[in-house]
Amino acid sequence: MLSESDLKHQRDRFLAFAFAAADMLVEMNGDGRITFASGAVRAMTGFEEGELLRQSFCDLFVPQDHDICEIIRLNTKIGSKQGPYLETIKHKNSALNSTIKGRAVFISSFMLNAGGPYYIALSYADALISFIEFNRLEKSSSEPASLKDFDQILRRKIADIIDGERDAKVELIQLDGMNKAQKKLDQKSWNALTASIGELMMESSLDGESAVKVEDGKFLLLRENEDGEDNALREKMTSLLTQYDLGGAVGMKSKNIEGDLSSLTAREATRAIFYTIEKMQKKGLDAVSGDLKTAFASFLEENATKITNLKRLISHQDFRLFFQPIVDLASGKISHHEVLVRFNGDESPFELITMSEDIGLSLDMDLAICRQCIKYTDRNRHKKIGKFAVNLSGQSIENERFVKKLLNTLDEYPKAAAHLMFEITESSEIKDLKKVDAHIQMLRSKSYAVCLDDFGAGSASFQYLHGLNVDGVKIDGSYIRQVTQNIRDATMVKSMTQLCHEMGIYVVAEMIETTEQRDFLNSIGVDKGQGWLFGKAAAQAILLE
Repeated sequence: MLSESDLKHQRDRFLAFAFAAADMLVEMNGDGRITFASGAVRAMTGFEEGELLRQSFCDLFVPQDHDICEIIRLNTKIGSKQGPYLETIKHKNSALNSTIKGRAVFISSFMLNAGGPYYIALSYADALISFIEFNRLEKSSSEPASLKDFDQILRRKIADIIDGERDAKVELIQLDGMNKAQKKLDQKSWNALTASIGELMMESSLDGESAVKVEDGKFLLLRENEDGEDNALREKMTSLLTQYDLGGAVGMKSKNIEGDLSSLTAREATRAIFYTIEKMQKKGLDAVSGDLKTAFASFLEENATKITNLKRLISHQDFRLFFQPIVDLASGKISHHEVLVRFNGDESPFELITMSEDIGLSLDMDLAICRQCIKYTDRNRHKKIGKFAVNLSGQSIENERFVKKLLNTLDEYPKAAAHLMFEITESSEIKDLKKVDAHIQMLRSKSYAVCLDDFGAGSASFQYLHGLNVDGVKIDGSYIRQVTQNIRDATMVKSMTQLCHEMGIYVVAEMIETTEQRDFLNSIGVDKGQGWLFGKAAAQAILLE
């Protein structure tokens, strides 16, 4: 028969299991040693439960995550769940077999009594992370990305290439004779052929996701730079066309865009590639420059007038601020406003904002907008104007000189600046998370709230959430559009909201246009909402009640 102390200990374990629907539960003593393990131990670690006893808990993880024991010791409080923390757990056999990779896991910790033990719940995170990757929502990974999505995918891939020193190339492919081929096939066969071509392009691209359909019969691929890859693709294409008796009707031409991708920044290389895509659309494959640096130089040359005008607009602060309300979903009252910018009347600033990022002017742009916003709050300081969220690009927040100038500006006008808060955009450009987090903490230490924008827009979102201590996140609007019709989007928004709340982070949903969306988001705990349902951007902020 179990003693009273044994029964109490088992009760504590079951309570710990109850606090987290975990795949694996571990007990860790104050020395960081495992005293109990249960659940999917073998599947997650390769060890049997008994083998883990007395092992160091932190040794279960890849070297860069060995600080998890200290994090748990410092942060775990009695009766309060801490985490989740995103870590990578290694497998017992990974040292013997390089194909066995580590698994991403969420870790939460809990303590019932002073002095321990620490109850640690581990849940698989890779399924949730893959849910968030580009081209994984509502379409097969075999379908080439749209041009809109490809901009972000391409920039992320090029950044990975530069950081990881991978050898990759850019290849353009043009299929001549597709219009005649379509006339030879019935609609069902034509649809099957074009789908198979798209699948082949994706299969041949870097990581199976780096292809874009420029238009019918024209594709751009980011590919591994390996011998024989071009011939392999050509042979597969010939075989596919032969299946539809189109071997002589359709011809495949390809062109490699020369140049080391790492010789440009990720943004410059992306812009050069999109400039190349535009040329291919207008004039065909033969008119395209075969060199990345030449393409980027041509982009700058063709847009020289626009660039000069943009520099003048920024230096003279010749733009207007608009304000879109963000409301508390539970009460319906305005929480704060997002600050938006307009250059020419009410036209979208997208082209000029994008160009400022492409040519390195986003730092000057962000600072100019901050100064304009401070002027606005100073003029309206006697009114109930509330808070204003100003966008800062990833380029800006990573730049030490920019952060110093921003802090000096805020310190110069403390009363007016007290109305400001910040949203970090373009997070795909962030490379040094520790540096950026240090800059964010400088702002937070002065009582400026910081929100991470576009959360969920890429697979790195969890990495940024893990590495950057922020006050809030704004869920990317692509999840909100169909949230009441699409169970996948609804599940993702609910999961992201729960994750953020467990980390003490508030959640904003953007692009809310219907009462049904608002009511659903409110029911799953989303804190704040933004969208046309609550108001479009206007030249004057709505005064608080």
